Amino acid sequence: MAEQLWNTLMRFHREVALPEIREELRDEIGAFRRETNAHFEAIYKRLDRLESEYQALSAAVRRVEERLAAVEQELGPMVVRSELLELKAQVASLVERIAQLENEI
Repeated sequence: MAEQLWNTLMRFHREVALPEIREELRDEIGAFRRETNAHFEAIYKRLDRLESEYQALSAAVRRVEERLAAVEQELGPMVVRSELLELKAQVASLVERIAQLENEI
């Protein structure tokens, strides 16, 4: 009797319970896979957007650096000229001071 009960229980498990469990498990795995794929798609979209923004920012920085180099080239002679004018003013001030000192002596 116990063996017959055991065999009936095993048959029930094999024919009824196990297929239901497998189907539920298959459905849950499918839902998990779809959800995971959706998350990965969202991440890939964000990465694409970030890559595009990075490229745009890199190009903008390159343009700013080129413009800055051009401005520095234009300002270079002006800075030298400005320094020369400042030195001339200092020399003129020193000449005037020397003349004052000579008059005091």
